[in-house]
Amino acid sequence: MNEPAQNGLPALKELEEKVRRAVEELRRLRAQRDAAQAEAEKLRAALRERGETSQRLETQLLELETERAQVRGRIEQLVAQIDALTKPES
Repeated sequence: MNEPAQNGLPALKELEEKVRRAVEELRRLRAQRDAAQAEAEKLRAALRERGETSQRLETQLLELETERAQVRGRIEQLVAQIDALTKPES
């Protein structure tokens, strides 16, 4: 009976070592996963922020284009009035 127990001991130690390595690998992979999830969340937040900035800039651009068109119209009216004042009467 002593002989089978001695033969089984190295196998048990080998199994323990494999389990230990598997646990270490699992810890390492979980740490990598957690780091990747944190990085993904940071990137999602940055993307949301850039989307908000982009939307704000688009709105501002539309407002400025509208304002420019209004200013152009007013300047054209002023130029027309000046032209009317400077034309010699016929």
